[in-house]
Amino acid sequence: IGILEKVNSVNIGGDGDFEAIDLETGGHLKLEGSSVYLILPTSEGIRIGNQIFGRSVRFNSFSDGEMLRVNGRRYRDGIKISSNSKGSLNVINELGVEGYLYGVMAREVSPEWSTEALKAQAVVSRTYVMKNLGKHDREGFDLSATMTSQVYGGVEAEDRRTSEAVDLTRGEVITYEGELIKSFFHSNCGGYTEDVTNVWEGEEGFPYLKGVVCPFCKKSYQYYWEKLVEEETVKQRLNENGYDVGDIKKIRILGRSSSGRVTYLRIYDNRGHIDIRGSNFRMIMDPSLIRSTLFAIERMGSRIRFYGRGWGHGVGMCQWGAKGMAERGANYRQILQYYYPQTKIEKWED
Repeated sequence: IGILEKVNSVNIGGDGDFEAIDLETGGHLKLEGSSVYLILPTSEGIRIGNQIFGRSVRFNSFSDGEMLRVNGRRYRDGIKISSNSKGSLNVINELGVEGYLYGVMAREVSPEWSTEALKAQAVVSRTYVMKNLGKHDREGFDLSATMTSQVYGGVEAEDRRTSEAVDLTRGEVITYEGELIKSFFHSNCGGYTEDVTNVWEGEEGFPYLKGVVCPFCKKSYQYYWEKLVEEETVKQRLNENGYDVGDIKKIRILGRSSSGRVTYLRIYDNRGHIDIRGSNFRMIMDPSLIRSTLFAIERMGSRIRFYGRGWGHGVGMCQWGAKGMAERGANYRQILQYYYPQTKIEKWED
């Protein structure tokens, strides 16, 4: 897991004594757990204290129960630090899938949720990581620790209840016709999940990613939202992303999907108009601003009011819906079958 990318320095320490292994020469160096070591990239290799190593170094604790620390944060298993072509460092946490999930779960859902909802998220997140191994091969790791993969925070992000949900579903994944599914999920669907083909081009042939009615997420504070945005802001962000837009005169919704989400928008300016996919417009504007494509538009002077329901792309499992289903007595298998129809839950080894 890439926990830090393109940094110019990093501090590493441990709960107890640990070692550095030069992956180019095989050389070992014992390091004291009571000390913190500054790691720097140089033209010759990686500097640890006064010693120069090769361009890739692995750090291991001498005891399984003792964690390594990167900039003060604790991480399970091993840490690998490599210098990249830009002369900076990539810091990678090397660990198993289950240990990784411990550090993901509480960043994705509240540990206060019911056990069945947490178990559903654990299976979805495990399926996601196993399906996406190697996603960042070019950078030298499998997944990032950010929203581009799943948000990962190491040991500091772990919680007893979410870790228990990982343990209770150990090795379980979701499959369709014997293959791992694309286990998309989102925070709140606003009452109806979305067909994947309406969100991303080329994502076809996945019957388990069809929209379903979801009456379970209404209690969420995320169910309704609205934002006022200056027309000038819309113009600026579109131009920054390759669209040639003049002064905006009007924005019109061209079409909606069966779930009510905006499929295309037409933006009129002083030179004509452009058409843009609803999901692309949301990402350009900032998905925390336009929280879903399930929205309407109202012009208010020089500002545009966007108001709608839900938070996220709407594909796959609705996390707040899973919470609502669990509160009504559904178990995690029933939750997953509902949001990913025609799939199976199987036990795979990590």
